[in-house]
Amino acid sequence: MINSFIRRTFLAALVMLVPVSNAVSEADSSGGINSGISFDYVQATFALTTVDPGDSITEADGTGFGFSLSLGINKYSAFTLSVISTTFDTFQGIEVESSKLTTYGFTAHTLIAPSTEVYANLSLAIANATVPEGSSATGGEDYGGVFGVGLRYLVTDKIELELGGSNTEVFDASVFSYNLETRIYFRKVYSLGAGYVSSENADSFQFHIRMDI
Repeated sequence: MINSFIRRTFLAALVMLVPVSNAVSEADSSGGINSGISFDYVQATFALTTVDPGDSITEADGTGFGFSLSLGINKYSAFTLSVISTTFDTFQGIEVESSKLTTYGFTAHTLIAPSTEVYANLSLAIANATVPEGSSATGGEDYGGVFGVGLRYLVTDKIELELGGSNTEVFDASVFSYNLETRIYFRKVYSLGAGYVSSENADSFQFHIRMDI
């Protein structure tokens, strides 16, 4: 069942996206506005993640590598694919757990001002977790969903800011996270990015290299 957060976020996204669609269409037809923001890209990610389970349990530090792809269907939507795999270590450096999250989704986006686009994404999520023998943590594979909204803004033709929030539901848990990212473009289609992702019990610093296609 869709939880209350997704319902509220979805309604907020509709309020944000629908009223501007007519204005955007008129601007596009007259050739007046172009955001300069691409939703066609491939991206590689390196992540440093810290998980704090609470209850006096030692924090776990993880190193992750990921890949993401966004392919435009038309000028208002795109197909998305992302994979990120993380290995967690104890403070002694002993590998104790790994996780992998794969998502297949659809993104709708629209221009709300020059150099500014908002978007909403709905994805199928496939989660895999490996836990130590005898651990009380949940392992195995599970299917769920991710719903998110965000804003992308080109500060200049070389610098982009992105702010987003998403809700992920897998392994009978619902986790909200928000992210803030900065990208610096060079050679027109290439960019380097740094971002911060935070949820209730995890924080992640991420570094990206992206190519617009």
